[in-house]
Amino acid sequence: MTRMALAVVLTSALCCSCASTGFLMASPTVSLFGSAYTAKALDAPIDVYRVARPQRDFIEFAEISCGDTDDNWNMQQILMKAREIGADGVVLLGQSGSYGLGVPIGSMVYAAQQGYGLKAIAIRYR
Repeated sequence: MTRMALAVVLTSALCCSCASTGFLMASPTVSLFGSAYTAKALDAPIDVYRVARPQRDFIEFAEISCGDTDDNWNMQQILMKAREIGADGVVLLGQSGSYGLGVPIGSMVYAAQQGYGLKAIAIRYR
């Protein structure tokens, strides 16, 4: 096996193993647009809006993102942070980042890109 082929195989294996195991386990970040509210109980329900926005009047007061490769972990972390800052709900915006892999083969570079993480807006009902 040539060195180039070996490098491609090893790099691909490393990227795939990190993505499939949630290797990053990233901590969530919160950017407040104003003040946080009183924290909610650890088991308090948080409304999650994926496509449509709430029918009730609300204010957006923070952005929460978690850049891990495991969407379940990301969602748990976003909901945990939403409770900590007193949110009534979150509006999911989509992925918070992406990573790519470029493999030079001859005079060309083949690349693949994968999105990961979640980003959401914390809301408070009026």
